[in-house]
Amino acid sequence: MSYLNKNHRIYPHFNNGRFYNHPNEKKPPFLLSPLSMLIEWYLCRDYQKDFDLSNWIDNTPPIKSSEKLAITWIGHSTFLIQVGGFNILTDPIFGDLFPLFRRFIAPGIEIKNLPKIDFVIISHNHPDHMNAYALKYLKNYNNPNVKYLVPLKDKKWFDRRSFNSLNVYECTWWQTLKFDNLSVNNDMLNEILSEIEFTFLPAFHWSQRGLFDYNKSLWGSWMIHFKDTNIYFAGDTAYSKHFECISKEFDQIDIALMPIGPCEPHDWMKESHVDAEEAGQAFIDLKAKNFIPMHWGTYFFGIDNFHLPHDRLINWWRRQDFTQNELLHILKFGQRKYIDSNSIIIDSYKEIGLTI
Repeated sequence: MSYLNKNHRIYPHFNNGRFYNHPNEKKPPFLLSPLSMLIEWYLCRDYQKDFDLSNWIDNTPPIKSSEKLAITWIGHSTFLIQVGGFNILTDPIFGDLFPLFRRFIAPGIEIKNLPKIDFVIISHNHPDHMNAYALKYLKNYNNPNVKYLVPLKDKKWFDRRSFNSLNVYECTWWQTLKFDNLSVNNDMLNEILSEIEFTFLPAFHWSQRGLFDYNKSLWGSWMIHFKDTNIYFAGDTAYSKHFECISKEFDQIDIALMPIGPCEPHDWMKESHVDAEEAGQAFIDLKAKNFIPMHWGTYFFGIDNFHLPHDRLINWWRRQDFTQNELLHILKFGQRKYIDSNSIIIDSYKEIGLTI
């Protein structure tokens, strides 16, 4: 815990059984979320038809494990993070969200081709981040003993679906989980496991799966700490002061996995999602070294076309006065990046994706 200090923390507000980002936040009408999703689908139903996305898919086969720290973007907010023989999956989703919300680009790794997953971290309970099909598949066909790290009040969802209760860990903001008490039949892996920590952190968002459970569970972001490297997974979030608060808690943030969409319509999205430019400002607030964008190009969530979020991010990036210490890495679906012992990202092969 030496890499944390306890100043400048913010906490969720809890009132009448619901969580809030701030004490004056109002609960919207219970039909607002389903209605907004229907409107989004109607606006975007024909928006992506003219784009050839074939050159955005990297078909390199996944690896079972990696001694080096490796990050593969599968799509949306799903990453495979491989750390010293352990495999971590973030917000897993691999297929269509709903019949009206179809995935329009294949996942970078099909769920059946995943290596054995050891940990799944969940940022919040929206179905595109805590996807029932993906989670059940992992339990039934990948690893029955996978550990699920979830926000406060989400454990009951897993309990109702016959997940092993001992494998589900609930967290509130600033809570750190360590698994050095787990028994692994390998002394080297036991030593590596003792160096992995997960800290649940703030985000500015909301939760809901049904009509009447708005904000009944918490939401947040995660920091994965391995040896001298910190990987920040932002989840879903609007722009707020929590990024600056997080930067004050950690000595360094080596990699920020940041959402960059939906960008439009901004007036509609700004209360729960950063756009590309706000994600860039959040990266500055975090004082991070490497920016890997996510939450774009996979589903219709707004009126963005496929290229809008990353084009706007690139244009914003080029206007900044960055040194060579800050790098932007726009990954293809399925592209893998390696991180060396100095927390420097190395291409797994040349001329794939885009690094600025």
